[in-house]
Amino acid sequence: MRTLFLLLLLSVCLCAQPKPAQDWLQTLDALESRLTAAPATEHHTLSSLRSDLSSLADQIQLWLRNHQSGLIVPKADVEDVTTLRETLRQLRSIAEGIQREGTDGVFRLGRIEVDVYDDANPSLTTVRMDEKEYRDRNLRVLPDALQMTPGVTIQRIGPRNERGVFIRGFDVRQVPLYIDGIPVYVPYDGYVDMDRFLTYDVSEMQISKGFTSPLYGPNAIGGAVNLITKAPDKPLMLDLGTGYGSGEQVHGFANMGSRWKKFWLQGGFAWLSSNGFPLSGNFQPVATQPKGDRANAYQTDYKTRLRLGYTPNDRDQYTFTYSNQQGEKGNPPYAGTAPGVRVRYWQWPSWDKESFYFIGNKSLGETTYLRGRLFYDKFNNMLRAFDNATYTTQTLPSSFNSPYDDDTYGTSMEVGTRALRKHSLKSSFYFKDDTHREGNIGSPMTSFRDQSFSFGFEDTISLTSKTTAVVGLSFDRMQVLNAENIGSGVNVPFIKTDVNAWNPQVGIFRSIGQSGKVRFTFARKTRLPTMKDRYSYRFGQAVPNPKLKEERSNNWEVGYSHLLGLRTFAEVSLFRSDVSNSTQRFYLEPNLFQFRNIGEARYLGGEIGLRSSLTTRLQWMGNYTYLSRKNTFDPSLIMLDTPRHSTYTSLTWLATDRVNLLADLRYEGGRHFQNEAGRYGRGSNFATVGIGGSVKLYRGTDIQAGVHNLLDRNYLLVDGFPEAGRTSFVNLRYRF
Repeated sequence: MRTLFLLLLLSVCLCAQPKPAQDWLQTLDALESRLTAAPATEHHTLSSLRSDLSSLADQIQLWLRNHQSGLIVPKADVEDVTTLRETLRQLRSIAEGIQREGTDGVFRLGRIEVDVYDDANPSLTTVRMDEKEYRDRNLRVLPDALQMTPGVTIQRIGPRNERGVFIRGFDVRQVPLYIDGIPVYVPYDGYVDMDRFLTYDVSEMQISKGFTSPLYGPNAIGGAVNLITKAPDKPLMLDLGTGYGSGEQVHGFANMGSRWKKFWLQGGFAWLSSNGFPLSGNFQPVATQPKGDRANAYQTDYKTRLRLGYTPNDRDQYTFTYSNQQGEKGNPPYAGTAPGVRVRYWQWPSWDKESFYFIGNKSLGETTYLRGRLFYDKFNNMLRAFDNATYTTQTLPSSFNSPYDDDTYGTSMEVGTRALRKHSLKSSFYFKDDTHREGNIGSPMTSFRDQSFSFGFEDTISLTSKTTAVVGLSFDRMQVLNAENIGSGVNVPFIKTDVNAWNPQVGIFRSIGQSGKVRFTFARKTRLPTMKDRYSYRFGQAVPNPKLKEERSNNWEVGYSHLLGLRTFAEVSLFRSDVSNSTQRFYLEPNLFQFRNIGEARYLGGEIGLRSSLTTRLQWMGNYTYLSRKNTFDPSLIMLDTPRHSTYTSLTWLATDRVNLLADLRYEGGRHFQNEAGRYGRGSNFATVGIGGSVKLYRGTDIQAGVHNLLDRNYLLVDGFPEAGRTSFVNLRYRF
């Protein structure tokens, strides 16, 4: 029975759903080709076209009604070429408007991989996810939303109670996080706890894999994630919500905005507070973790954002944004049975991030623009280690209070032009200055400072009416300004070693037939070493290596997509990454290692998918990813923390104009881990089921409820850190 279930699951492999306007535009292209080729007097052909066009119009109208839009979609009621062609034109205009503006207003200057004059055409390799997709599934924090995308899986850093994502095998140090094009990852180690980022003010997510624009700057060796926040698209915009969930989780948000003739204002506030989460009823208790709720798993996060925009004309815009995040969290103790694992009793009383940034766009004639970003980011946190589970005493040598004090400032400048026929040229300059200060309270503080530079160039070339080439090149440089070591109680400098890297890339994209598209891409990408990679003693387990160099990867991909009929979209992609010069532990003696550039690995995989509107009210989507990672430097070493098989599928039913129901299923298999005692293990394969639904009550008011992990599956991603069991939620939302 289990084998049959898995075969059935793999046979319905689906891919993540981008904004529906992309599908509509592809369908309109196919219909326009049929209309052009149809004889004007052939009644049967014109009747079929009218029927298909009316069906598409119904889908668009239903989507607009579900998003509370007052737009009226035209109907194709007459079977003549002129009327059908005019209906096609009007539908295309509506679909492009939806693609351009997003669901609730997208801050367009926050995008990276879209030409400022051509927002209707998405980047050729970037996946976009709009707000409705993660709101419908009650995905409140960033990692849960991102893992809907094929090739993306969760990374659980259990000993630090952090989560990130892997994209095709690359972790959060190799896939930098941006908000509105501004880098937000932590300077010291390149990590960022994605659980601290709430999704309530995010209107769109851009996920790039492998072939990533050089305009992002350095370190995007495996891709990049860019969160696009909200911007008002009408005189008054109001979006309020609150909810309650298992683990005494309470959340709420308020997004408000107003747009006048030349000015606009956007403000937002969100919070999420929880005492923990319930474990599965099948969890076997241990000394550090009884049945019931997860111990020391509380969290509180607050987020405020304020933005002022000035738009003197249709092409120019200038904005200033202030953002403040404040959080605290517990660190659940190890709850496994492996011998030799030291149980940590940690808490983080502060995890605070404050950002200021300016983004401006200036048109230089009809075909050229200049876009600039200036930013300053401040990150402070405090880690407290206690003696035991009372979290009250700090008398043992393993107990401490460790503050982090980081700040970053920088800029990125981009200029683009279409002045040359068949070319869309872009070039960029990126600068970032990172400072990190650390030291246990009572001990000397040490300071580290790096500066990063990147120069990027990209050219999109129309070779023929059906073939496009994209070529790019970037140069990255990291310069060390300060690196302090503690010697005999005083600070002494480390050796300073600068790092340089060149990154070429090329892609070929070709249309086949009316709705097929094939692509082939190659990208040479690098990651510059972090401060922690070079200078950390890792609690006495490591020797610093200031001469550490960049990691390199050659990323290859071939993909094909095709529209099947009018309702189903299919896509397949195969990818390979050859990683070299990667940072790995080299043991100098037992229990003492040094990071060196000696690693080589091969990441090989594929993504297969479908998405389909089975009827105007029933939609089906999902994804399947296969990933094989091999350490070619030492094949005996197991590549950790990524599943070999992962799939996600969901079914959405608009039962009535007011009632929307959704069910989804996630499956993973073939994930390996290594605990802190050095023991390797393989996590159990697991599948989780979720159900939910929403009801429109009155004038923009919705109520939503559902259950995650409906079958209460007991599973884990890392040894000793079980995931949540069955959880439920109820939300209330008002939009104006």
